[in-house]
Amino acid sequence: MMHTDTLGPAALEEEDAVRGRRVLGLALAGLLALGVIAVIIIPRTRSTPNENKTTVRALVSSEKQSFFADPDVVTALDRAGYRLEITSAGSREIATTRELSGFDLAFPADGPQAERIRRDRKISTSYVPFFTPMAIATFSPIATLLTTAGVSTRDGDHYLFDMRRYLDLVAKDTRWSQLPGNNLYQTDKSILISSTDVRTSNSAALYLAIASYVSNGGNVVTDAGTADRITDRLAPLFLKQGYLESSSQEPFDDFMTIGMGKTPMVMIYEAQFRAHALARDGSLTSEMVLMYPNPTIYAKHTVVPLTPAGDAVGHLLTTDPQLQRLAVRHGFRTADAGYGRQYAAERRTSPAPQLVNVVEPPSAETSERMISQIETRYKKGPG
Repeated sequence: MMHTDTLGPAALEEEDAVRGRRVLGLALAGLLALGVIAVIIIPRTRSTPNENKTTVRALVSSEKQSFFADPDVVTALDRAGYRLEITSAGSREIATTRELSGFDLAFPADGPQAERIRRDRKISTSYVPFFTPMAIATFSPIATLLTTAGVSTRDGDHYLFDMRRYLDLVAKDTRWSQLPGNNLYQTDKSILISSTDVRTSNSAALYLAIASYVSNGGNVVTDAGTADRITDRLAPLFLKQGYLESSSQEPFDDFMTIGMGKTPMVMIYEAQFRAHALARDGSLTSEMVLMYPNPTIYAKHTVVPLTPAGDAVGHLLTTDPQLQRLAVRHGFRTADAGYGRQYAAERRTSPAPQLVNVVEPPSAETSERMISQIETRYKKGPG
């Protein structure tokens, strides 16, 4: 007999439907025999939209939209008795300016932002269903050029990117054309990682967190004075880029479609790149590669339950094997690394690399202070 947890969604749907028809038929036969009229309750496992389902209103950071829009995710939640109504917002907005009343759970992409919500609302529980490290999407000619310049090193099928050496290049306003032996990317543009707007985007805030750790001598920034001093040095990382998008999807789309000329390096969530690699949909060319900032930071996608229904869904997302496998399909890492290794083997792709040099971000308050300082610099201009 085949266990149901090995069946795909379509097979499970058919099995449920058959079981439901059998139960219904037996019930009707019994009632007809007794001459009784009654209401027949359709089994809960049958997937009937809006019937016997708990509607859960979720405020979710934007990079998880594709996960919650996945029909298999919708079906898995539906089978458990839940229908999610998703509202998307930036993680910083969720934690600082968004009104949370009316929602059953908040789901930012950042642990400190989730902790801030918990503290402000005196909530003791949270869940981390999945996480993803920050990474840099680039092209093999750029990675080769940076390796020659001593900024990156090859490690299997990916690269490690030396953040300290990179920040030294930015401080000196180094141009691509000034790198020794550069005959691969001949442009006078400044060497900069493309990012989103740090004033609105969590991925940019985590980029700032990595840079602040390195600039602070390998220590997390914990006090206001250090935050102000560090921010003075790091503001050009964002100010020099010019116009910046508010969501991490736009610069990644530029990387995927426009290519190296516009976006030689872009700070992304690893999950964005790995979702395409695991899909094997042909969207990634052989020249597209990942570099990992050394050190890097994990974006810990954290559910903060605001109601009992939100708590139930947070627990389900974290413990349900099917939902955990679906998170891996979308490029995320889970606490049980076996899901990722198994899915990568099935898709005939390399598993996500084990990263050693991973650091923690500063507190939400310290991060907010640094971002506010950069926002002030934006108003003054880059000069």
